[in-house]
Formats: sequence, C-alpha cells, structure tokens
Amino acid sequence: MRSKRPGLLAAIICLLLLTGCWDRRELNDRLFELGSGVDWLGDGKLLLIGQFMIPTKTGEAGGGEKQSYFIETGIGTTVSTCLLDLQLKLSRKITRGHRNNIYIGEEMAKVGISNLMDSVTRDPDSRLKSDIWVVKGGSALSFMQMSYPLEKMPAIALSKLRHSIGKRTGNSLLELLIEQNVEGSGPTLPAVEIIYDTKLRKKTIQLYGRAILNRKEQLAGYFDRLESVYRLWVTGETDNIPVTVVLSDGKGTFNANVRNPNNEIRTAVEDGRVNIEVDLKGNGVVLESIPALDLRNPEHLRLYETELNHHIETAVWNAIQKAQKQFKVDVFHFGKALNRQHPEDWAALKSNWEQAFSDAKVTVHSHVKLRRIGLQGPPPNIE
Repeated sequence: MRSKRPGLLAAIICLLLLTGCWDRRELNDRLFELGSGVDWLGDGKLLLIGQFMIPTKTGEAGGGEKQSYFIETGIGTTVSTCLLDLQLKLSRKITRGHRNNIYIGEEMAKVGISNLMDSVTRDPDSRLKSDIWVVKGGSALSFMQMSYPLEKMPAIALSKLRHSIGKRTGNSLLELLIEQNVEGSGPTLPAVEIIYDTKLRKKTIQLYGRAILNRKEQLAGYFDRLESVYRLWVTGETDNIPVTVVLSDGKGTFNANVRNPNNEIRTAVEDGRVNIEVDLKGNGVVLESIPALDLRNPEHLRLYETELNHHIETAVWNAIQKAQKQFKVDVFHFGKALNRQHPEDWAALKSNWEQAFSDAKVTVHSHVKLRRIGLQGPPPNIE
C-alpha cells in the first residue's frame, strides 16, 4: 500500500500559499472618497474634485462639531492625469469603494461625458451604484463646497434626497450603462442646483429634475421636476405622481396623487411616419381642494376626474413635445417599443431615429379614476 503522506504534504503546502494578502494595504494608508466631481475649465482642461472623509483618531468619534470631510482638486487634460495631480497632494491612497455620488458641472455636461464614463468604468475601484448628478447652472466644485446641516458628509445627503424623485430605482452608473445599450434612447441624469432662499438669506441645494443627454452623451436640456415624473410614468419607472390641477373655469385648483400608475404604448408606421399612442392609468387620491365641492356628489366627482385627466394628457403631451422638438432625444423608450412591436419598421428607421422621433405623431390618453376623496363627511370649507 502506497503512503499518502507525500500527497497530504503537498496539499498542506498549497493551502499555505493561498492564505494571506499579497497586496495588503493598511487602513492607515487609505483615504476614502465619498464624492467626486468634474468641471470643464476650457482649453481642454478638466478639474477633478474629491470629497474625502477625514480619518478620526481613537476616542474622537462623536466629539463636537469638527468637520468630518475635506475637498481636494486635481487639474489635467484627462481624468487619469487629473487623478494623478490629485493623488500627489494626498499622503494616503485614494479608495473609491465607498463613493456615493459623482457630480458633473453644467459646462462639462455640455462638452460631453462619454470620456468620463470610460475612465470610471475602467477603474476597478469604482462602484457601479454610484449616483451621477448634473449641476444645473453651476459647477461641481461650487456644489460640493456646499454644507448640509442634516448630514456630516454632504455627499450622503443627495443619496437620501434622490428617493423623493419618485423613481423605483436609483440613478446609478449601472443604469446609465444599461441606457446606453437601448437603441434609439437618450440617457438622462438627475439634475440638482444651488438656490438662494431669500427668506432665510442663505444658499441651499435642491433637486431640479432630469438632465437630458443626446446619443453622444452631451447635455441637450432639462426636464423640471414634474416633467421628469411624467416621463417616469410613460417609461413605467414610478409608483407615485403628484398632480396640481387648475380648473378650466379658473375658479380654483385641487391637488391629487396618482398611485399604482400603469402605462401602455402602441406604435405604428403609416406612410413612413411613426404614430405613437400612450395610454395612462392609475388610481387618484384627492389631497386638497380649494373649491368647496362635496365630492360625494357623483357629478362633482366626474367633473374632477375629467379635469384631472385633461390636465394629465396636456402635461404629458407637452413633455413629449419638448423632447421631440427642443431636444430631439427619445427619453421615453418609444424606439424600444417600436422595435418590440414592429421590428421590420424599426430596422428601416433606427439609423435615422432622431428625426423619425422628432416627426412622430403622439397621442396621449389618460384614464385615471379618483378612488379616494380624503374625507368622512362634507368638506369643512363648504358653505
């Protein structure tokens, strides 16, 4: 019987070789970046901004109002050269595994972000779930220098604020990469801005809406917050839609919330022109009514439903027209629907889809039902 000892000894040696960390980096040698920003300086120069967590010593946690972050910059002609310039100013190795947000200044977005995305996706340290934001009317540096009283790290604030946009999912790098592979579709990114509160006499940050990018990933324009929400309804990416309706007689307004929104898109091609029909459905909840109408009365309820659906049809159609005529970018996935429903027509149109989308005839139908009127008896403001 042959001895098994040589084989066992070889297995033990192999296991010993597999243990340990050959490229170990101590935490004391790392600097955690929680936010990045890129601005266009002109003449081919970029400004790379990093927001870093200040390392704390043992026993310092929770002790006072000491700032927990600092900002450093690097300049270069590419992201890689900017990063090298930035790293040369820091005694610790930059680590991006915890980066929450990437900010893009408006001028940088106008030039185009495709090269930026190339550098980000090639970096194995980048998080695919990092949110990407366009700073409307400003620079990434000015935005990242803003403090936020509710969070020690301002970069974390937007990660929480994005939930108020109404999307079921985030606004991450991964989503942008997926959108790039949807034929005919233009990507969008959430837009933020710095505003001055005249009452409080201070600057603050707020969500604006969506930045619309063309197929070359250059900024084409913006949707405001409501236009952005209506877009999400058409693409089926939201579950909550606020609506403020001005009555057609001009005698008041009412607010409603559309829940469980559904959508259906039908496409056809007739004489070379694309026809698109958008059907929108959902359940409405009346939140506030300025006219003192008793909505338990079926006639009043039908009046509000008619006004609500007319408002939705007009608002959504206007948003689609803005994308067609002003941006010439399909951000509603109509090309994707045409490809799915009529692949032969799509094959003939996809090479010139921007123009075909711009010339398409779009019809919007809304069928929202008011299911809840928010009261147990007559409204308190009824006369």
